[in-house]
Amino acid sequence: RAIFPTGSYRELRNPKDMIDQAELGWKQRFKQGGIFVTAFYAATTEEGGFEASTQQVIENDYTALGLELEGAYAIKDFSVRGAATYTKAEIASGDNEGNTPRRQPNLMYSLIPSYTMGNHSIGLSIIGQTEAFAQDANELIMPAYMVLNGFVNFGIADNLSVGLNANNLLDAIGITESEEGAITDGQVNYVRARSITGRSISAAIRFTF
Repeated sequence: RAIFPTGSYRELRNPKDMIDQAELGWKQRFKQGGIFVTAFYAATTEEGGFEASTQQVIENDYTALGLELEGAYAIKDFSVRGAATYTKAEIASGDNEGNTPRRQPNLMYSLIPSYTMGNHSIGLSIIGQTEAFAQDANELIMPAYMVLNGFVNFGIADNLSVGLNANNLLDAIGITESEEGAITDGQVNYVRARSITGRSISAAIRFTF
């Protein structure tokens, strides 16, 4: 039961979403790595859930087509892993039928190269996504963003190492969600949004026995 500010309420149905999904993939391993490709389709029937921030019952159906690509390659002391997912999603019911679901980018990707030198290693991770809509109305866009992380490990002895990790090296701003879904021209607008964490650096000493 959801109680609205007016004092009225609506009896909610059992919040059990139904998903029909199909996948078709191809995997190939070779001596120095592998590649994996998966195509997918999903149809979701949403039975209704109360959203506290908007005081509304969200009850949409969705369809999605997509392709996942994963790969890994290593040569001597150098290795790289990567992944990318393309999704074409659509709202299939309600007032926003035909729109793209909120917070759903078309493309998400990652790339992780690393290099090992004896007991030492160094690497980067690149994670990002394309732009996405803030809400189902598709009126406000959250920009694309990319996050660069890095790490360095020094092996002082067989059982002792020192590590340095840096998250979001470029101090990028990445908006992941927004309460508001539109900006009105000619007036002051306030948009409440959440961003990824800014740059941070940490160090650790590891002793194994």
